[in-house]
Amino acid sequence: MTAGRPGAGSHPQDELLVFYSADLEAYNFGRSHPLQPERYRLTMELIEGLGLLDGPGIEVVPPRHALTSELLKIHSYPYLQAVRRAQNIAKEQAEHVDLRFFGLGDADNPYFPAMYEASSLAAGASLQAMEAILEGQTRRAYNMAGGLHHAGRDRASGFCIFNDVAIAINRALEDGLRVAYVDLDAHHGDGVQELFYDEPRVLTISIHESGRFLFPGTGDMEEQGNGKGYGAAINIPLPPRSGNGAYIFALEAIIEPALRAFRPDVLVTQTGCDSHWSDPLTHLGATLELYPVLGRNLDRLAREITDGRWLILGGGGYDPLSITPRAWAGFIAGALGHNPPPSVLPASWLDHVRRQGAEAPESLLADPGPRFEPLGASVVVHLAELFRDGLIRNLAAESLSA
Repeated sequence: MTAGRPGAGSHPQDELLVFYSADLEAYNFGRSHPLQPERYRLTMELIEGLGLLDGPGIEVVPPRHALTSELLKIHSYPYLQAVRRAQNIAKEQAEHVDLRFFGLGDADNPYFPAMYEASSLAAGASLQAMEAILEGQTRRAYNMAGGLHHAGRDRASGFCIFNDVAIAINRALEDGLRVAYVDLDAHHGDGVQELFYDEPRVLTISIHESGRFLFPGTGDMEEQGNGKGYGAAINIPLPPRSGNGAYIFALEAIIEPALRAFRPDVLVTQTGCDSHWSDPLTHLGATLELYPVLGRNLDRLAREITDGRWLILGGGGYDPLSITPRAWAGFIAGALGHNPPPSVLPASWLDHVRRQGAEAPESLLADPGPRFEPLGASVVVHLAELFRDGLIRNLAAESLSA
């Protein structure tokens, strides 16, 4: 086996390492914040209760913290020091200073007592998951607390302190591999795109609600990379109310041919489920039926294109009790080949959720859907036509020569 390039072999349908511990819930901005860490515990309880972790190739691994030296490969030293200072301020161990220059201390990213430690654990989990793939321990790895795709080199943004996605991708680059990153979150994956905007060995694809309507205001289709990386950034901005059909068509008509042209060694996906119609921060109109389809199709592409090497990360999802756990469980069920996915929800999980005041049906994908007619595939047909007509025709030629 060549160093850094896991060899070919069989593909156990249920092979998966899950990097998780309850310590990941320390990434907690407070009860009034949209990002609630209890979604991790509820997702874990649900996928366990549904039997999705019962296969012989599946193991739950406790994550480790990312080292300072590992964080410095993406983030600047002054920024790391600012995050440490914010943590100490929240712990009342340092005098208060204004750190908004670093994106810290505003409404999106308020100080909290475990800010540095919890962020380094989320980043370490994604890095550890990538290393497990690179070292041949598994072909698929999952960190539901990852996917913090807005953070930049010197700045926190959009609930994201350390960019675990970029840290994991960079680790694969160090082994000489090519990486495709597919971001399914309703918000544009701006931080990851920016950090690799001139890097021809990283293909970044983001399907998201258009920046004309939603934070962070970026992700236009004209953003295609820079220099040697031109053509290796693909953006699929959607209008509100696009629905399941837009996502599925974009996957088939744009994302799949782009992955085939780029031929990555590793696939990384950010699986934010804030595309759901009931999400309090977004407006895309998807239903729970979408997520198993995405998981199933991305698994197929990973097995075909990257020999199954696939890092799955979490992301947005701001109904922490009912929707986010069920969406993520549906995605993992699809990725593990459960077609259809398990239906009946565990009684203990339902009791847990209902005791917290959430409405939860007894079926995994039960969903009344939005009170409007989704726009569907028509909203991305013109983007697919531009792709086929050569808007990013240089993707295969330029990036494969890198």
